[in-house]
Amino acid sequence: MRSYRSDVLEDCATNQVRVGSQPPIVRSGLVYLVTPNDVQELRTALVKGRLPPDFDAKLAKLGEGGLVERYVEHYSRLFFALLLAAVESSFLKASASDRERLLRVLAYVRKDDDAIPDYLSGGFMDDHQEVRAAAMELGPLLQDYRAWHLRYKVPGMWGHKPNDTAYNKVGMRFSILAS
Repeated sequence: MRSYRSDVLEDCATNQVRVGSQPPIVRSGLVYLVTPNDVQELRTALVKGRLPPDFDAKLAKLGEGGLVERYVEHYSRLFFALLLAAVESSFLKASASDRERLLRVLAYVRKDDDAIPDYLSGGFMDDHQEVRAAAMELGPLLQDYRAWHLRYKVPGMWGHKPNDTAYNKVGMRFSILAS
């Protein structure tokens, strides 16, 4: 017996239906809705070292949602942490254009009334599209940041410095962050 399968993809952001087995290539292009003032507010928040309260509350709410919402929340916080480390001159691999790209995406996510207003059902699909496109485009930079964070920031959270040594159960000395 043969069975036939038709792969139909529905793009909620554009209300289009596509037939095929491959999802469409993720493209961004909605950040044109971000104003210079939106970006400047996030720059000011970076200098202060914390997310604006309204944006932090929005991300907390997204973190309790479905997969799309949690994806947007996770990567938005990752983008902000990377930008914060760049502003503090701790993480130096992000170019000016990379930082601007991330700021514009965050400003877009922060907007409630964007291409698909966030209060509508499926209202975060456009935010997801922008975040995913930036994450794919800047994937190597994000990997470098994650590695840098694990190497230099996480040990400080545990009260150790990268050059600290410790002893295992049999008393042998080892470096906490062996290369």
